[in-house]
Amino acid sequence: MAFWRPVTREPDALRAALLEYLRNRSPRVFLDASASGRPLGRTTVVMSDGSNLAIDVVVTLERAAAFSERAAIYFAISGHAANHGAGYEVAGLIVIDRKTLAFLLLDVTVSAVA
Repeated sequence: MAFWRPVTREPDALRAALLEYLRNRSPRVFLDASASGRPLGRTTVVMSDGSNLAIDVVVTLERAAAFSERAAIYFAISGHAANHGAGYEVAGLIVIDRKTLAFLLLDVTVSAVA
């Protein structure tokens, strides 16, 4: 069984804004039976450093499989984000417990676009 561990360092402002956006917007997708990509909606959020971040992300159902002995549903994250200084590609994974609909994993990778 997996055990919860606190984060060892505070995430950077960009990653923290994306994680908060996903936590707030993604639950409406989980009850949708559609296997196609589901946009979470374009929006602009204020990051913890005070700058604005434009986000446009799509969540796509991948598969149903076990996660640490729990029945889970896996969703892929893909999209883009941009702030005043740069553009970013966003990718990641959301794992949801099938019974409780709680997040088991929320991970996002951000790559700067050249």
